[in-house]
Amino acid sequence: MIKKLFGGIRMTWPVVILFAVAAGAVTALAAMLVPDGNSFHEIAVSFEAWILFAIIIIANCDTPLDAACKTFVFFLISQPLVYLIQVPFSYMGWGLFGYYRYWFMITVLTFPGAFLGWFIKKDKVWSGLILSLMLVLLVLLGMGYLEDTVRNFPRHLISTLFCLGQVPLYIFGILKDKKARWLAAVISVLAVLVAGWHMLRQPAMDTVMIVDLDESKYAVDENWTVSAADEKISTAELDTMDDGDYILRLHLYAKEPNVITLRDGEGNEYRLTVSYEDDYGIRVIEESD
Repeated sequence: MIKKLFGGIRMTWPVVILFAVAAGAVTALAAMLVPDGNSFHEIAVSFEAWILFAIIIIANCDTPLDAACKTFVFFLISQPLVYLIQVPFSYMGWGLFGYYRYWFMITVLTFPGAFLGWFIKKDKVWSGLILSLMLVLLVLLGMGYLEDTVRNFPRHLISTLFCLGQVPLYIFGILKDKKARWLAAVISVLAVLVAGWHMLRQPAMDTVMIVDLDESKYAVDENWTVSAADEKISTAELDTMDDGDYILRLHLYAKEPNVITLRDGEGNEYRLTVSYEDDYGIRVIEESD
């Protein structure tokens, strides 16, 4: 089955066009019917499924130019179709195509990308290096989903498995040379370790909240400063709105309480205890002198 998927399909132009129409239609339905944040919705906004589609086309083409042309046309048909199907059902109407600019740039890049990508079929050491470009991208996507899954289980669990599962699929399903496999595997493992280390260093939460300051109590101007007792829990800064009013912007990294100190131009201090609660949001307690 895997051998047929990556080299056993006659990737004729009619097959490419039908494949593009089917991919575009399924993606449009996912965008309209599947809630945002669900793994099946990600086909409409992320790369992982489209990497699979592109590699299937590339692996079943006879020449680099054939792979480049057919991959480019696949994206040139499928991506506009995603938005075209949604137009009658979207409040944005034709304005929805404003999002296509991003995917059009990706479509243009598929031509040189697929031309280079075809050489993964040559089964040389450098085939593993070329394939590793896609493997690292899949690892980064998968580890990003894994972080969301760990913190909000089982959110994006399927996306995590889909991304990371593609890595061994391509290494053992496309590459035959042992050195190429080892190179691709080592690069992928290093990518997992680096992404995992970065994930472990990230705070348990990362949320920005705004606190409106009572002007009768806090006559804030450009001379005021603000500081946080523990910047590992939260940081704070004073900012101005369009109308000139000052707000307190909090960057929360943990739910534990933290003391935020406001200082006016004369050195007077005003302390606020802030914390985050799931049901309430930001809670601010003013400390008395």
